[in-house]
Amino acid sequence: MVADLEVWALTGDDALRSALNDPRFRRNWRSWRALNEGEVPENHPVKAMVHLDNMLTSDGAEHRRLRGLISRAFTPRRIESLRPTVEETARGLIDGLAERAGEGPVDVKEELAYPLSIAVFAALFGFEPSHHDRMRAMVATAFAGGSPEEVAQMRADVDAFLDELVAAKRAEPGDDMTSALVAANEDGERLSDVELRDTLWLMVSAGFETTASALANGVQVLLSHPGQLDLLRKGEAEWSEAVEEVLRHSTSVAALPFLFAGEDIEIGGVTVEKGEPLLLGYLAANLDEERYGDSAGRFDLTEDRPRHLGLGHGPHTCLGSALARMELETALRGFFTRFPEAAVDGGEPAELPSVFINSPMALPVRLGEPA
Repeated sequence: MVADLEVWALTGDDALRSALNDPRFRRNWRSWRALNEGEVPENHPVKAMVHLDNMLTSDGAEHRRLRGLISRAFTPRRIESLRPTVEETARGLIDGLAERAGEGPVDVKEELAYPLSIAVFAALFGFEPSHHDRMRAMVATAFAGGSPEEVAQMRADVDAFLDELVAAKRAEPGDDMTSALVAANEDGERLSDVELRDTLWLMVSAGFETTASALANGVQVLLSHPGQLDLLRKGEAEWSEAVEEVLRHSTSVAALPFLFAGEDIEIGGVTVEKGEPLLLGYLAANLDEERYGDSAGRFDLTEDRPRHLGLGHGPHTCLGSALARMELETALRGFFTRFPEAAVDGGEPAELPSVFINSPMALPVRLGEPA
């Protein structure tokens, strides 16, 4: 059940990978039978998440067209050029934490994970610092849901915010992703105004909340597995390996809506009828014992794991995966090098109330004496 919608959920690794590569399953919301027949309320929160025209909600040639246009702006060179920003921002935030180490616990999610991911995202897309709180509020409503009125207001705020941003970049283009997307052109085709706005919303909604939550998850899981953390500190495991295990075991993307059956399809021993939605259960699939063995539920850097689904699979693999890995590795290494005595303050942190995001609401940590 997703916000009062009855849907099938793909929770096994094999079934999820198969569906993500199967052209009989569609991403486009126009394939959702219940939506077309008026069974989904106009103001339903999940409708607001899928009723978009961007590369995540497109299929086949249309998806290739949109992804091709966006990939021209989202180049490896552009991502690598952000490394100094990532390193400098992470270092500054960790220095700030060190200055307050003796003052009591700090919320690592609020004071490291969010500021880092938002600062990097803003540098990539050319957002002003004054927009940070506004972006966070919109994304929080999108992932956590809310009343129909709150969701409707969020969508109106999103459209107004992104229309303002696009207008500003058209008037004064910069060396940023938004300007590049405005100018993106392939064989004479550009992103339409709706596609541009919905693409930017995809980047905003997927761009910093998921990375911030993954970083908070990484700090939390390493603090709760001191033996694994000790392997990293002794150089017996690589920080890049820790990032991959965080993305598998503690991925921030618990689930995403939806794939829609383009015809009656049998998958995982169940027949999904044409037009029915499938929830994509990434976290459950990443803990699937049929793929990862008896140790699937254990955070373990010594295991030789097969490739996970933490950053997607198939045609819709995350375009920002390299940047997410860069941020996580930089911040985790920097944090645990600087704070060898860090420990979670109190009991198990409360989880974010979201079907889609797996992360604590806050992560209070006692830093101890900085190195």
